[in-house]
Amino acid sequence: MDIGDTRGRLMFDGVRIKRRLREITQVWFWEDMFDAVSDYIRSRSVWVVVGNAATFLSAIAGLAYYWSRPFSFTGYAVVQLACLACQAVALIPVVWPGGAATHRDACDFSDLHQSLTVATVCGSWVFGAYPAAALLVFFDVDANSPPWAAVFFSATALTIACVASLITATAVSDKVNQHHGEASGLPSVSDRVDEEDSAVTDTGGFDSD
Repeated sequence: MDIGDTRGRLMFDGVRIKRRLREITQVWFWEDMFDAVSDYIRSRSVWVVVGNAATFLSAIAGLAYYWSRPFSFTGYAVVQLACLACQAVALIPVVWPGGAATHRDACDFSDLHQSLTVATVCGSWVFGAYPAAALLVFFDVDANSPPWAAVFFSATALTIACVASLITATAVSDKVNQHHGEASGLPSVSDRVDEEDSAVTDTGGFDSD
């Protein structure tokens, strides 16, 4: 690489960094950021994030509590109910997008819920349960000891809650999206099928003499 090109690139990077630092020191930069954060917090999308984060934290709390305590089905039921309650919070935008929500908003809420919930359950197993089990095996922890039960049942409670949430979202999202599609003036699925059938009939009929 030419020394001149390298020097020019370094100068350009320096100018860009200085410009970015100058923007950060401006009042309008923080006002715009505050407005963006405020709009996001007031939006219904935040409930999906909060619900999934709370589900993960509930599973972590169960794991920490039963790490050194004997497992009990009553305690597991508490953790399971906590995870289900958190997933119910995450379902709020899917079930109730709001009276002013459009068909696109309802679809966006459904897609966001599906993406974050799948990421929560998959990430918990890939980056949580499996590494924890590997460490327990590495340190030769007894399989009948509380840590094994804590890892298994905490991950199971989170998984059941997330799967139940995904099934519920799939069951209600079509009706909710259809309702808001009709409110937005978009044709429903049945209307589109009728239009296609009528078009086929018109094009496939015989001309009378």
